[in-house]
Amino acid sequence: MLSVGDGMKKKQGLMLQWPLHLMLLVPTALVLIYSYVPMMGIIIAFQDFFPTVNGYVASVLSAKFIGLDVYRFVFSLPDATRTIFNSFFIAGMKIIVKLILPVIFALLLNEIRNTAFKRFAQTVSYIPHFVSWVTVAGLFYLFLSTDITGLVNNIRQNLLNLDRLPYMQESQYFLPFLVLSELWKELGWGSIIYLAALTGIDTQLFEAAQVDGASRWQQCWHITLPSLIPTTCILLIFALGRIFSSNFDQVFNMQNSITRAATDTINVHVYYRGVMNRQYAYAAAMGLFQGLISFILVMGTNFTTKKLSGSGII
Repeated sequence: MLSVGDGMKKKQGLMLQWPLHLMLLVPTALVLIYSYVPMMGIIIAFQDFFPTVNGYVASVLSAKFIGLDVYRFVFSLPDATRTIFNSFFIAGMKIIVKLILPVIFALLLNEIRNTAFKRFAQTVSYIPHFVSWVTVAGLFYLFLSTDITGLVNNIRQNLLNLDRLPYMQESQYFLPFLVLSELWKELGWGSIIYLAALTGIDTQLFEAAQVDGASRWQQCWHITLPSLIPTTCILLIFALGRIFSSNFDQVFNMQNSITRAATDTINVHVYYRGVMNRQYAYAAAMGLFQGLISFILVMGTNFTTKKLSGSGII
């Protein structure tokens, strides 16, 4: 039970913190307006919905409720099941690359003792993050072109005596270059959090390990990597939460009319069917399925990581 003094202290604390609470009003309002209010539109995933001149709300209220018929239609289409598989496969490959390689890159940067070179390497690796996917796609199309501007094909033909390959016109090459472009763009940026976690490791642990005769590799294996497990678990949970929502710009800009049939992901598929073809119920059903799978993955991963390592977000 709180005493009078405790109540006064709590009241004074709230009075001192009111500017901070006031600052929360704007982001809270933005989240409510743009994240929670649109969730009411989920109902059109279970309706025979099509917008009319009466307005969106009137269209939703007058639309016929058809239950799971939209989902039966969605999963009966071969292109829908293919896009779901593509989304899982592409996202899984990118998560593996973005979780493992940034850790290795951060460890390598952490071992550099030349401060000037270390800062230069960090700056160079961060810059691609600020380049738009439109520009990245243009660069890859330029370097992989089959004409005289294609640097990769020029090397294949002139140095290796190999035939030119239409890399960006064949779906079998799409996934490797999709992962490679993601790695080039986000490797340095993804290592920032790991570098921050490395600076938080107690240096006395390394000093004690040196006294015991541990090598640099042993220190890395027994001290550094275990210290990065909580950070890796949190980033894994966040990555799974964005498993379907973080690849639209990349896939949309890098694919073309030739490779699109075999490389569509859920977001791109929803854009073409839902926005371009005005199949709003179809798009809502796919979006709800996407959100449900992401929620299950986040909660399952959070539960697993808390059981195994004690690290989680909930």
